[in-house]
Amino acid sequence: MKPSPDWSQRLLRKGVLVKETYEVFGAWNDNLTESQNLKATLSGRFATAGWGREVESTLHRRLRHLDLIRPLIALAKSGMSLADWRDCLRLWIGATEQPFHDFAITWLFVEHEKGRYQIQTEDVRAFFDKVAATRGPKAKPFSDYAKLRGARDLLRMATELGMLSGLGPAKTFASIAMSDDVMMFYAHMIADFEGNSSKMPGSKLWRLAYMAHPDVHLALLRLHQFRRLNYEIAGNIVQVGLPYKSALECAERVAA
Repeated sequence: MKPSPDWSQRLLRKGVLVKETYEVFGAWNDNLTESQNLKATLSGRFATAGWGREVESTLHRRLRHLDLIRPLIALAKSGMSLADWRDCLRLWIGATEQPFHDFAITWLFVEHEKGRYQIQTEDVRAFFDKVAATRGPKAKPFSDYAKLRGARDLLRMATELGMLSGLGPAKTFASIAMSDDVMMFYAHMIADFEGNSSKMPGSKLWRLAYMAHPDVHLALLRLHQFRRLNYEIAGNIVQVGLPYKSALECAERVAA
Protein backbone atom coordinates (compact mmCIF):
# COMPACT_ATOMS: atom_id res chain seq x y z
CA MET A 1 0.00 0.00 0.00
CA LYS A 2 1.26 3.44 -0.92
CA PRO A 3 0.32 6.20 1.54
CA SER A 4 -0.55 9.47 -0.18
CA PRO A 5 2.04 12.21 0.34
CA ASP A 6 0.82 14.03 3.43
CA TRP A 7 1.43 17.73 4.11
CA SER A 8 2.97 18.34 7.52
CA GLN A 9 4.18 21.74 8.61
CA ARG A 10 5.93 20.14 11.60
CA LEU A 11 7.97 17.72 9.49
CA LEU A 12 8.94 20.50 7.10
CA ARG A 13 9.89 22.93 9.87
CA LYS A 14 11.82 20.53 12.14
CA GLY A 15 13.67 18.79 9.32
CA VAL A 16 14.76 15.24 8.70
CA LEU A 17 16.56 14.41 11.98
CA VAL A 18 18.51 11.68 10.21
CA LYS A 19 20.84 10.66 13.02
CA GLU A 20 18.15 10.72 15.70
CA THR A 21 15.79 8.61 13.58
CA TYR A 22 18.57 6.14 12.74
CA GLU A 23 19.41 5.71 16.43
CA VAL A 24 15.77 5.24 17.44
CA PHE A 25 15.23 2.65 14.70
CA GLY A 26 18.52 0.90 15.49
CA ALA A 27 17.45 0.37 19.10
CA TRP A 28 13.80 -0.38 18.28
CA ASN A 29 12.04 -2.80 20.64
CA ASP A 30 8.76 -4.30 19.41
CA ASN A 31 7.73 -4.94 23.00
CA LEU A 32 7.52 -1.19 23.60
CA THR A 33 5.07 1.36 22.24
CA GLU A 34 6.18 4.00 19.77
CA SER A 35 6.35 6.63 22.51
CA GLN A 36 8.31 4.31 24.79
CA ASN A 37 10.81 3.56 22.03
CA LEU A 38 11.34 7.26 21.40
CA LYS A 39 11.85 8.05 25.07
CA ALA A 40 14.17 5.07 25.62
CA THR A 41 16.58 6.34 22.97
CA LEU A 42 16.16 10.11 23.10
CA SER A 43 15.43 10.96 26.74
CA GLY A 44 18.05 13.20 28.31
CA ARG A 45 20.29 13.52 25.28
CA PHE A 46 19.39 17.09 24.28
CA ALA A 47 20.56 20.40 25.72
CA THR A 48 17.02 21.41 26.71
CA ALA A 49 13.94 19.41 27.63
CA GLY A 50 11.89 21.59 25.28
CA TRP A 51 13.91 20.61 22.23
CA GLY A 52 13.79 16.98 23.33
CA ARG A 53 10.00 17.13 23.30
CA GLU A 54 10.04 18.73 19.86
CA VAL A 55 12.24 15.94 18.48
CA GLU A 56 10.04 13.24 20.03
CA SER A 57 6.86 14.85 18.65
CA THR A 58 8.40 15.18 15.20
CA LEU A 59 9.56 11.57 15.03
CA HIS A 60 6.23 10.36 16.41
CA ARG A 61 4.57 12.17 13.50
CA ARG A 62 6.91 10.47 11.05
CA LEU A 63 5.95 7.09 12.54
CA ARG A 64 2.29 7.50 11.60
CA HIS A 65 2.62 4.58 9.15
CA LEU A 66 4.57 2.30 11.46
CA ASP A 67 3.87 -0.95 9.61
CA LEU A 68 4.98 0.58 6.32
CA ILE A 69 8.17 2.09 7.72
CA ARG A 70 9.31 -1.21 9.25
CA PRO A 71 11.78 -1.88 6.39
CA LEU A 72 13.76 1.16 7.54
CA ILE A 73 13.69 -0.12 11.11
CA ALA A 74 15.05 -3.48 9.93
CA LEU A 75 17.88 -1.81 8.01
CA ALA A 76 18.88 0.37 10.98
CA LYS A 77 18.78 -2.59 13.38
CA SER A 78 21.02 -4.54 11.01
CA GLY A 79 23.75 -1.93 11.31
CA MET A 80 23.54 -0.57 7.76
CA SER A 81 25.84 2.44 7.52
CA LEU A 82 24.25 5.80 8.26
CA ALA A 83 25.13 7.06 4.76
CA ASP A 84 23.38 4.14 3.04
CA TRP A 85 20.45 4.28 5.44
CA ARG A 86 19.98 7.98 4.76
CA ASP A 87 19.55 7.13 1.06
CA CYS A 88 16.76 4.73 2.04
CA LEU A 89 15.14 7.32 4.33
CA ARG A 90 15.18 9.80 1.44
CA LEU A 91 13.00 7.44 -0.59
CA TRP A 92 10.51 7.11 2.26
CA ILE A 93 10.29 10.84 2.93
CA GLY A 94 10.13 11.68 -0.76
CA ALA A 95 7.26 9.25 -1.26
CA THR A 96 5.21 10.15 1.81
CA GLU A 97 5.78 13.79 2.80
CA GLN A 98 4.58 16.99 1.22
CA PRO A 99 5.83 19.46 0.15
CA PHE A 100 9.19 17.64 -0.12
CA HIS A 101 7.65 15.04 -2.47
CA ASP A 102 6.76 17.62 -5.12
CA PHE A 103 9.87 19.69 -4.51
CA ALA A 104 12.27 16.79 -5.05
CA ILE A 105 10.43 15.05 -7.88
CA THR A 106 8.94 17.89 -9.91
CA TRP A 107 11.30 20.81 -9.27
CA LEU A 108 14.70 19.73 -7.98
CA PHE A 109 15.08 16.81 -10.39
CA VAL A 110 14.11 18.99 -13.36
CA GLU A 111 16.63 21.68 -12.41
CA HIS A 112 19.28 19.00 -11.99
CA GLU A 113 18.53 17.67 -15.49
CA LYS A 114 18.86 21.20 -16.89
CA GLY A 115 22.40 21.36 -15.53
CA ARG A 116 21.75 24.04 -12.98
CA TYR A 117 24.64 24.62 -10.59
CA GLN A 118 23.45 26.70 -7.62
CA ILE A 119 20.16 27.18 -5.79
CA GLN A 120 19.21 29.76 -3.19
CA THR A 121 16.08 30.28 -1.13
CA GLU A 122 14.61 32.91 -3.43
CA ASP A 123 14.85 30.46 -6.34
CA VAL A 124 12.46 28.10 -4.54
CA ARG A 125 10.01 30.78 -3.40
CA ALA A 126 7.77 30.55 -6.51
CA PHE A 127 7.62 26.77 -6.22
CA PHE A 128 6.60 26.95 -2.57
CA ASP A 129 3.86 29.46 -3.43
CA LYS A 130 2.49 27.03 -6.00
CA VAL A 131 2.63 23.86 -3.89
CA ALA A 132 1.17 25.65 -0.85
CA ALA A 133 -1.94 26.42 -2.90
CA THR A 134 -2.62 22.68 -3.30
CA ARG A 135 -3.46 22.34 0.41
CA GLY A 136 -7.03 23.36 -0.31
CA PRO A 137 -9.21 26.44 0.25
CA LYS A 138 -9.68 25.78 3.98
CA ALA A 139 -5.94 25.83 4.74
CA LYS A 140 -4.65 28.94 6.48
CA PRO A 141 -2.69 31.12 4.01
CA PHE A 142 1.05 31.48 4.57
CA SER A 143 2.50 34.89 5.30
CA ASP A 144 5.28 36.18 3.07
CA TYR A 145 7.81 35.30 5.76
CA ALA A 146 6.35 31.80 6.17
CA LYS A 147 6.67 31.23 2.42
CA LEU A 148 10.30 32.32 2.50
CA ARG A 149 10.97 30.08 5.48
CA GLY A 150 9.19 27.19 3.79
CA ALA A 151 11.47 27.54 0.76
CA ARG A 152 14.49 27.60 3.06
CA ASP A 153 13.25 24.53 4.92
CA LEU A 154 12.93 22.60 1.65
CA LEU A 155 16.55 23.37 0.78
CA ARG A 156 17.61 22.28 4.25
CA MET A 157 15.74 18.98 3.95
CA ALA A 158 17.27 18.29 0.54
CA THR A 159 20.71 18.98 2.00
CA GLU A 160 20.13 16.73 5.01
CA LEU A 161 19.03 13.95 2.67
CA GLY A 162 22.08 14.24 0.44
CA MET A 163 20.49 15.82 -2.64
CA LEU A 164 22.18 19.19 -2.16
CA SER A 165 25.41 20.29 -0.49
CA GLY A 166 26.79 23.48 0.99
CA LEU A 167 26.85 25.17 4.39
CA GLY A 168 25.94 28.68 3.25
CA PRO A 169 22.77 30.09 1.66
CA ALA A 170 23.82 28.91 -1.80
CA LYS A 171 23.45 25.16 -2.34
CA THR A 172 24.89 23.01 -5.10
CA PHE A 173 23.67 19.67 -6.41
CA ALA A 174 25.25 16.70 -4.70
CA SER A 175 26.43 13.58 -6.47
CA ILE A 176 24.37 10.57 -5.38
CA ALA A 177 26.06 7.17 -5.61
CA MET A 178 24.05 4.35 -4.05
CA SER A 179 25.37 0.93 -3.09
CA ASP A 180 23.94 -2.23 -4.66
CA ASP A 181 22.15 -3.05 -1.40
CA VAL A 182 20.47 0.35 -1.44
CA MET A 183 19.56 -0.07 -5.12
CA MET A 184 17.94 -3.40 -4.29
CA PHE A 185 16.00 -1.75 -1.49
CA TYR A 186 14.85 1.02 -3.82
CA ALA A 187 13.65 -1.52 -6.38
CA HIS A 188 11.59 -3.39 -3.78
CA MET A 189 10.19 -0.37 -1.94
CA ILE A 190 9.29 1.43 -5.17
CA ALA A 191 7.56 -1.75 -6.34
CA ASP A 192 5.65 -1.75 -3.04
CA PHE A 193 4.70 1.90 -3.47
CA GLU A 194 3.61 1.41 -7.09
CA GLY A 195 1.72 -1.79 -6.26
CA ASN A 196 3.30 -3.71 -9.14
CA SER A 197 6.91 -4.62 -9.91
CA SER A 198 6.33 -3.96 -13.61
CA LYS A 199 5.69 -0.29 -12.81
CA MET A 200 8.87 0.01 -10.77
CA PRO A 201 11.36 0.82 -13.60
CA GLY A 202 9.28 3.76 -14.84
CA SER A 203 8.40 5.21 -11.43
CA LYS A 204 9.15 8.88 -10.81
CA LEU A 205 10.32 7.95 -7.30
CA TRP A 206 13.73 7.15 -8.82
CA ARG A 207 14.08 10.89 -9.28
CA LEU A 208 14.84 11.06 -5.56
CA ALA A 209 18.26 9.69 -6.53
CA TYR A 210 18.47 11.95 -9.62
CA MET A 211 17.87 8.89 -11.79
CA ALA A 212 16.04 9.32 -15.10
CA HIS A 213 14.66 6.27 -16.91
CA PRO A 214 17.89 5.49 -18.82
CA ASP A 215 19.81 5.58 -15.51
CA VAL A 216 17.31 3.18 -13.93
CA HIS A 217 17.56 0.88 -16.94
CA LEU A 218 21.35 0.67 -16.67
CA ALA A 219 21.23 0.16 -12.90
CA LEU A 220 18.72 -2.67 -13.18
CA LEU A 221 20.72 -4.29 -15.98
CA ARG A 222 23.77 -4.22 -13.73
CA LEU A 223 21.87 -5.87 -10.88
CA HIS A 224 20.59 -8.44 -13.37
CA GLN A 225 24.14 -9.21 -14.50
CA PHE A 226 25.14 -9.79 -10.89
CA ARG A 227 22.05 -12.00 -10.43
CA ARG A 228 20.56 -9.77 -7.75
CA LEU A 229 17.25 -9.60 -9.66
CA ASN A 230 15.75 -10.46 -13.04
CA TYR A 231 15.38 -7.69 -15.62
CA GLU A 232 14.71 -8.59 -19.24
CA ILE A 233 13.61 -6.47 -22.19
CA ALA A 234 12.15 -7.62 -25.50
CA GLY A 235 11.06 -4.67 -27.61
CA ASN A 236 8.47 -2.76 -25.59
CA ILE A 237 8.00 -5.63 -23.16
CA VAL A 238 9.80 -5.37 -19.83
CA GLN A 239 9.89 -8.27 -17.42
CA VAL A 240 10.97 -7.66 -13.83
CA GLY A 241 11.50 -10.39 -11.29
CA LEU A 242 12.34 -9.34 -7.75
CA PRO A 243 13.80 -11.93 -5.37
CA TYR A 244 11.77 -10.83 -2.34
CA LYS A 245 8.05 -10.36 -1.83
CA SER A 246 8.32 -6.95 -0.21
CA ALA A 247 10.66 -4.17 0.87
CA LEU A 248 10.50 -5.55 4.41
CA GLU A 249 11.66 -8.99 3.31
CA CYS A 250 14.40 -7.35 1.23
CA ALA A 251 15.55 -5.32 4.24
CA GLU A 252 15.58 -8.40 6.46
CA ARG A 253 17.58 -10.42 3.92
CA VAL A 254 20.04 -7.60 3.25
CA ALA A 255 20.49 -7.36 7.01
CA ALA A 256 21.15 -11.10 7.43
